[in-house]
Amino acid sequence: MLKNNNIQCGDIIFQSLKKNNAFNGAVSLSGAALNTDEITNNINHVGLYVGNNTVIEATQNYGVIEQSLTDFVCVAKYNIIARIHDVGIIKNALKRAKTCLGSPYNHSFHPNANGFYCSELITYAFKTEQGNDYFELYPMNFKNLITKQILPYWIDYYLSIKQIIPQGELGSHPQQLLRQRHLFKTISILE
Repeated sequence: MLKNNNIQCGDIIFQSLKKNNAFNGAVSLSGAALNTDEITNNINHVGLYVGNNTVIEATQNYGVIEQSLTDFVCVAKYNIIARIHDVGIIKNALKRAKTCLGSPYNHSFHPNANGFYCSELITYAFKTEQGNDYFELYPMNFKNLITKQILPYWIDYYLSIKQIIPQGELGSHPQQLLRQRHLFKTISILE
């Protein structure tokens, strides 16, 4: 049974998805950082709780959708709930995220491509009233931390979609957002 009495409208839910496939594994490895806890290094998805038992997320198969909170959390090994400080930014994020419903998934992860990948949706939604990014963007990584070589999965992936790997371009990753702990009022594991 999901204990969701502590979740609030505007909370960001970080996940380590149960589905063990090559894409989820590559996403986890691409965000991993040395000397970071195992749970954070396994985070590979993120969504926004918008109230009324509903989460907005960007999915590979369906683009930006609404899903029930129960269905959203049950597909993950871990669900980490993070709440930011600024109520004004939260209200704006809820409005902005809802305008993205029906948008396609950004399969290329390129910053100016059509649609959204999961953490891109969050960085788009969470802006200041002046339109500035709330979350810091960072140079995207598609490399193995140890070998410093592009992961073989990403080489094949980008060949299949006929795109250039956006290594080093500014973007986001669920793990990278979660590591910006100073931006959050609370961070807890959903039970």
